[in-house]
Amino acid sequence: MSCAVKPFYAQKKEQLGFAYLSLLIFISILGMTVASVVQVTALVNRRAAEEALLVVGGEYANALFSYSLFSPPGAPDEPLSLQELLRDTRKPGEVKRHLRQLYPDPVTGGKEWGVVADPETNRIQGVFSQSESRPVKLSNFPEAYASFANKTRLREWVFTPEIGRSIESGGDTSRNGKNNDKNKKFIDPSTLFDPTKKNSVEESPKRNDGFISPNELQK
Repeated sequence: MSCAVKPFYAQKKEQLGFAYLSLLIFISILGMTVASVVQVTALVNRRAAEEALLVVGGEYANALFSYSLFSPPGAPDEPLSLQELLRDTRKPGEVKRHLRQLYPDPVTGGKEWGVVADPETNRIQGVFSQSESRPVKLSNFPEAYASFANKTRLREWVFTPEIGRSIESGGDTSRNGKNNDKNKKFIDPSTLFDPTKKNSVEESPKRNDGFISPNELQK
């Protein structure tokens, strides 16, 4: 009884076929790994941008509220332009700076903000990012930003004097030190646009903080 031996070329063909299949499996696994890393990186970057937007938007809300408080009797409580928040000369002999500088939008990177204006006077009642992106933070907002929960677009986060009033009264736990998470880091607005200063935005998402998971990330 004899045992058939496969020709050399047949053995070589089988070996090449196995190597090719292994290569395809490796490429598939590598592709899924890279895609996962890119997805998580995108989520972290978008989360950082939204954290910055809350801080910078809060600065504008504070400035609008401060502007209304500083209004002399009979003067409008709302500015005609954001520039007026930098130098308020409505009171004779007194200059008030409600905002240090006109911060750019941390999400779009642009200098232009969307504004909500009174249809009759054109005076500014609120500012918002012009980004059409879906927020990755959907819940667990500080009290001042409670109205931002479950919004479908970032441009729906409108920063108003009412938010500034809430922040001043303690509605933003990130500012008044009442946050129970002692390890939570928040952004100093002065570090956002200065490359020489270290930004204190968290580098990785935490659970149960209102942000969607990587699998839910959609543009």
